[in-house]
Amino acid sequence: MPFDIMYDEEPISSFVFTNEATTQTFHHRWVVQGQVQECPTCYSCIDADEPPSQHWVRGGESSQGLKLSKQQQAVLDIIEARQIDTFFLCDESAKDKLDHFMGESCARGVPELLRWMFHNNTFSVEFNLACYVNVMNQVLVFQSGNLRVDHHYDIEECVSVVYEMLMQRIENYLSCSSEYGLDECSITRIRVQVKRQRQDADSPAMESSFALPLQLRQEEGGCNVSPSSSTSDAELTSLKAAYLKHYRECLGYFPPNMRVNLHGLQQCKTTKELYVVPYHISETLQQLPNKNFLILNNIMGQFQRLHELPTPIMGSASGQSSAPATSSPTSPSRPLQCRRCRTQFTRRSKLHIHQQLHCGQDFTVDSMHADIVEIYEQCLPISRNVFQYACYGITKPKTVMRKGQFVPIECDWRSESSVKVQHGPCVVISNAQHSSPCKYF
Repeated sequence: MPFDIMYDEEPISSFVFTNEATTQTFHHRWVVQGQVQECPTCYSCIDADEPPSQHWVRGGESSQGLKLSKQQQAVLDIIEARQIDTFFLCDESAKDKLDHFMGESCARGVPELLRWMFHNNTFSVEFNLACYVNVMNQVLVFQSGNLRVDHHYDIEECVSVVYEMLMQRIENYLSCSSEYGLDECSITRIRVQVKRQRQDADSPAMESSFALPLQLRQEEGGCNVSPSSSTSDAELTSLKAAYLKHYRECLGYFPPNMRVNLHGLQQCKTTKELYVVPYHISETLQQLPNKNFLILNNIMGQFQRLHELPTPIMGSASGQSSAPATSSPTSPSRPLQCRRCRTQFTRRSKLHIHQQLHCGQDFTVDSMHADIVEIYEQCLPISRNVFQYACYGITKPKTVMRKGQFVPIECDWRSESSVKVQHGPCVVISNAQHSSPCKYF
């Protein structure tokens, strides 16, 4: 399964700072089924006298930002200029495996496409997925409900939940309504419809539009900052200016008289866990503890805003007492259950996504008539290297034809994943047999 790395059994993680004579080392370890696993991707070592921000400045958060190449940015500019909001991922090699193409696309291609959509002042993306299931002599179209993603760190988990619900819906439908089993079906077309919410970068409302990642929002639900200790707008503006100045000019070295604690946000590339890490920990000179702020960056690693955290921060790192603290959303002590459909979850965030999708009540299934062929002409091709499979942006409404009708002479029906036309590629959806001029797509 493509999402096994996210662990259905929630790992028990520890984020450890180890101080030695001349070095400070950061480790991430977790326990699954009693076995201790050392994370291969969350490791950093700095000099003992350096601030903790250097763990992340030298290849942590900055390396996680998605930087588009010039060619990719040019494609995104075309997508925006032509207002393309529908995309197809296509593959012919998946005919013998029902969930191979679907699973691989939802693990890599669809999340990557949605990450693209978070560029250029986008603060929220709403999407739905549809897969075209070839069942002998018919095509069934299974479509999810719309799901809103408010933070780019939520993309993979949102797509994972939609994928799991779609596959369950397909399996249930075939077992109840079809004489064919899963082994006799294939998926070679996936449609992604996307709606972006954007703000002008200079808009005063832009900063307030940036949400916390879902895992942190679930954790913070019962521990909000009290109004009496909240920071004024003037103080927050001053702190933001000081942070940006020292981050840009001093590469994460903050002055000792900066009497706040600054924290960053990291995502483990292996388990997909989010955790809060220290950037700047100030010595406390008064009876009241220092205020804590979380640094939120966009998908490119650029600063968005400072978010005030509860004091003290929940959770701490293992190791020596002098090591700075980390925190991570905690696992529930028992499985969580949806009150409506009784489905159980080990992640609060997955339960929340499931409820946003109304337990799948908005999912639909439709079928294409045996004589119908759908053609999407003059599509925008997107590099296969980016999305693993052929990806096309839909620029024109579909053309619905019946088999035997006139077909444009310039069409190349021999193409595997698309039909080449004079002004660009064309995506074809049909249940025609291989002997037909509309090759089985």
